[in-house]
Amino acid sequence: MLKTIAAAFACFVMLVARGQQEPSPPATTLASIPEELKKDADAVYKLDEAVLTVLSPSEYTLKVHKVMTLLNADAAYLLHHRFTVDKLFKVEDIEIKVLDAFGQLVKKYTKKDFETVAAYDGMTLVTDDKVMKLYTPAPAYPCTLDVQYTRHATGYNQFLNRYIYQYRTVTELFRYEVFAPVSLDIRQRTLNLSATPQVEAMGNTKRYVWEVKNVSAKKFETDGYTASYYMPRIEIAPNEFSYDGYKGEFRSWADYGRWAYKLFEEKTPFSQDRIADIKELVKGAKDRQEIISTLYQYLQHNTRYVNIQLGIGGWKPFAIKFVDENKFGDCKALTNYMRYLLQAVGIMAYPALINSGYEEPAIDPQFPNNVFSHVILCVPNDKDTTWLECTSTYNKAGELGTFTENKKALLLTENGGVIVNTPKSDYRANTVCAKSTVTINAGGGATIQNEVASSGEPASYYHDVFQLKEDEQKQRLMQTLHFKNPDEISVSSFDDKGQAGFGVVRTYERFYDFKSGNKYFLPLCVNRSATERMKVATRETDYLFAYPYEKSDTTVFHFPQGFTPEALPAGKELQSPYSYYKRTCRYDAASNQLTTVSTVSLKQHVIPAADYPKVAQFFNDVIAIEEENIIVVKQ
Repeated sequence: MLKTIAAAFACFVMLVARGQQEPSPPATTLASIPEELKKDADAVYKLDEAVLTVLSPSEYTLKVHKVMTLLNADAAYLLHHRFTVDKLFKVEDIEIKVLDAFGQLVKKYTKKDFETVAAYDGMTLVTDDKVMKLYTPAPAYPCTLDVQYTRHATGYNQFLNRYIYQYRTVTELFRYEVFAPVSLDIRQRTLNLSATPQVEAMGNTKRYVWEVKNVSAKKFETDGYTASYYMPRIEIAPNEFSYDGYKGEFRSWADYGRWAYKLFEEKTPFSQDRIADIKELVKGAKDRQEIISTLYQYLQHNTRYVNIQLGIGGWKPFAIKFVDENKFGDCKALTNYMRYLLQAVGIMAYPALINSGYEEPAIDPQFPNNVFSHVILCVPNDKDTTWLECTSTYNKAGELGTFTENKKALLLTENGGVIVNTPKSDYRANTVCAKSTVTINAGGGATIQNEVASSGEPASYYHDVFQLKEDEQKQRLMQTLHFKNPDEISVSSFDDKGQAGFGVVRTYERFYDFKSGNKYFLPLCVNRSATERMKVATRETDYLFAYPYEKSDTTVFHFPQGFTPEALPAGKELQSPYSYYKRTCRYDAASNQLTTVSTVSLKQHVIPAADYPKVAQFFNDVIAIEEENIIVVKQ
């Protein structure tokens, strides 16, 4: 039997080796690059080739060969080489050659030249990951890098996507080969690319080959989805896999959810005494929603988020007992802890895998693949569903934010994975409400007292601001609110019925922008509602704001005796697809006060490309209105 297996494996290796017919090495001189390909390019990929060989559900190799000509210093980022490795993913057989403009070898580097350090992303406290890094200086520009390496995985639940890089980069030859046992096979698709694979049966092995030539450079529009969404790419997904000894299937979302669900399961998460304690916490709750809110607040007040990537690739959460005793965990651990807190009082909840970030597109229900980066909790009910972001210390129960709103999540249930929609963003949940008193003195100076309350995404931002040092708070608020630079400023924070609020007092020795004779030209807007100055132009892709919102401002000007407005500022009203603005002004002669009230609403954060010019013009018009002056006459 062993001899039969060995013979079959040898046959498989021979077939793979025979199929991997490498193209002739590309010429590496600048003269070999066609002039039309150099247009708008900083770099040219003369060859971008990879060969993926799936050996088993738990093992594969990926051999990569890239030959890149750097035309100028703007391509210097290619001189930095980084590989992330851990106990399941290694990088072997690295060779990097640096060649001059004439194709002559300047220096050669191997694996021993790399520095290996602990991976750190600015958030993760503990991780198994390591980073191999190396900088290969350019002798001059142009120059060429010839890079070859092999990735070896001994456990996986996904394959790396292959991209054709286009941003100021051209590709002469892109080639991707995949070899997989027929019994396992793969699932594949191409996006933003017309190429289809050549598929060939080779005994017990299946071979896929994609080849694309002469891909020109392209400049991607900013303020859209993440750049990779627009890049030509090939996605490969496994049907079966084994990750750190945990076997699973991935032919459907139900399959993958069934595998992931088991990682979150615990038979006895709490002792009977601890369950009694948990029930005591909600003893006075009037209904199911109050129970959920009470336990969610308990989670927020008694635990903290710490990103930890240990064990099975960061996929399996820490034990409930660990979180309960140590009072911290990552998104998986805190989500699962909250899940079992609810279960202790008879409320079922389910972890939901999600690709987080407002700029990340929703997962595709038609192509199951591991694209997840976060976990949240779903608490279903007969008529509605409560979603919980278990890493937040100040969200309300049912409040997610655009980090995970507008998505499709994979709900992990006992019957497998189920694709569900997360809530859509509601502009009325993201509010900033400002109230200001402006007291003008006889010399044209002013004291401004602001009170600002907020909710949703703005509240999250201001919560973070008030964790900074006092000077940093002032600087951040000046930048965010676009205040006219004061001579003095003081800041205080408060909480207004669960909303993040703060007060600002600003003093100006000279508040007016300019004066002419006895006329003072004062800023009419002291709290900017619109800060997005946008270029009015046609777009090919949708435009993304960070979130939809509603802002309001009420400002009362107190003029000193002898000062009166020359004319009452006109009311304004503007609208476009997805946005609305209104300003009213009222003057009371008896008190010598001018009151302005303005509101601006952005009703959705994704603006279709066809509607972008109108929305851009809208915000530029609002900015122009808010830059208007009021003329005050001194008698």
